[in-house]
Amino acid sequence: MTVSVNAPVLMPMWMIVVAVAGLILVAAWLLRSLLVTRRDQSREVGDIPMAPSERGQWVERVETAARRFTAGETDLRGLHLELASAVRGFAAARSGEDITTVTVREILDMSATTGPDDVEDRLRLVRRHRRPLDANPLGHVGELLAVWEQPSFDRDPEAAAEEAVSEAREVVTRW
Repeated sequence: MTVSVNAPVLMPMWMIVVAVAGLILVAAWLLRSLLVTRRDQSREVGDIPMAPSERGQWVERVETAARRFTAGETDLRGLHLELASAVRGFAAARSGEDITTVTVREILDMSATTGPDDVEDRLRLVRRHRRPLDANPLGHVGELLAVWEQPSFDRDPEAAAEEAVSEAREVVTRW
């Protein structure tokens, strides 16, 4: 009795083409999802060095706002607006980002944080404590601006003004 061995049946070519095409599609999908969900590094905030004379101009703006409040030329809200303008200008000069027209949430979003990552959680904490909590300089500025938005009608405007001026001084002298 003779046994005949049949030739092996090969896989059709179309199956190989479909498998390779599927692998290419999966690789493209993975690459796209990694590139799209990657953190946007284009908005990374720098830390530009500042000459003492330039820093002195920002300190002088803070002192001018404090003198105007002490002389009665402006109220607490006006003081907060002047200090916010000075601190925003200073932070823009130090960070290289134009933050003079962005919202507090946008400032907090672009700054690296030492606190909660969620901007709303940060704002809730800051408003509850009524002082900035972030150690990151730009985050500190954003939180400080959020604090200054709230107390337009403070019970003790002199104490609130003194605290606001000292916080603004700290920002322009330490960062």
